[in-house]
Amino acid sequence: MPKFASILFCLFAAMAAQAFDSAEWLGKRQLLLREAERLRAAYSNCLARVKSPAEDVTIPVETFADGSVKTVVMAKRAQFFVHEGLVWAEGVAICKYKADGSQEIRVEAGSCVVDRSTKSGWAEGRATVVQGGTSFRGEDVYFSSPESFVHVCRNTEMESRDLAAAGRGLAP
Repeated sequence: MPKFASILFCLFAAMAAQAFDSAEWLGKRQLLLREAERLRAAYSNCLARVKSPAEDVTIPVETFADGSVKTVVMAKRAQFFVHEGLVWAEGVAICKYKADGSQEIRVEAGSCVVDRSTKSGWAEGRATVVQGGTSFRGEDVYFSSPESFVHVCRNTEMESRDLAAAGRGLAP
């Protein structure tokens, strides 16, 4: 019986090590939301300074170790703010890809600002976020590529074609 108790103890200890830490998550979320506020202010600052944006621009923001593109911004118009490491973009799609080249997530917005060093951004106004068969729409969207985090601030709508319950897809 002591051997069985030891096995149970090890099993529960392993499960506890993998348990979700809500306090850690809430702290991380607070940091990300502060970053969203920073980028929201940066967006307004960049918008006021846009003078001569380039047209039909594709900007790699993040790459994999092999050099292939991981995150890219595609815009009808964009302007770099070199000293701040920011890009203001209009008519924009931001795509994050998996290592195999398939699309992981896509953010479409009227305009946004992207911080090339933190690989995160703020989309002002209406935006759509698509991941697989799930899409979110709403207003004022913060996204962080390294954290795979998206926060829709207002008027959020969600539609999903691939939710699963108990390992099985839900019928429409």
